[in-house]
Amino acid sequence: MSDQFGSFFPIWDWHPALVGLFVFGIDFGAIMAIRAVFEGKIYLMRWWSFKVGDTIGLPVYAGFAAVVVSDGSFSGFYTETWWHVLVLAVGYAFFVGLHVNNLRTGFFSWRDAVNLSELYHTVIAGVMFYFIVTVLPPVLDSEGPSWLAFIAAVGLAIYAFTWFIDQTPLVDKTPGRILPTERIIVLWKGVREC
Repeated sequence: MSDQFGSFFPIWDWHPALVGLFVFGIDFGAIMAIRAVFEGKIYLMRWWSFKVGDTIGLPVYAGFAAVVVSDGSFSGFYTETWWHVLVLAVGYAFFVGLHVNNLRTGFFSWRDAVNLSELYHTVIAGVMFYFIVTVLPPVLDSEGPSWLAFIAAVGLAIYAFTWFIDQTPLVDKTPGRILPTERIIVLWKGVREC
């Protein structure tokens, strides 16, 4: 079914609960695992899009989007290979550009920029952008139950709202990945401090 709208990744063929868990796992779950295993620390950081958007919004969106597209036959521009290549390229250009800009403006130090969980976040953000954007047109074009599409939209709205909050003065914009006031659980002392 993923091939019906040209997706490079077959996750939309999976059970919807598995899709939601997969999205949670490769995003929030993997980043937290990298922090625990390789950095020896567990911390959430200040970003609401990470704390709430990645844990609730995107998995709900992906899971319900999988249900919505499971019964459809698709034939729009979003089924074309060029569309999928474009979305993947734009996603990576945006997130690599954001990473470089954080370094250039001094928001990140070089140490922050090469931190394993931060590098993974930049890599997986392009994939997450791809998942979010490429399934949206089939969800909007689907003839499936509108209440399922509504729940998927609520999941996406949760993520969008948390991202918006991150852009406001409600979130401290002090340079650095981790604020001095943030709670960090140290599991072990690593060779290199993050």
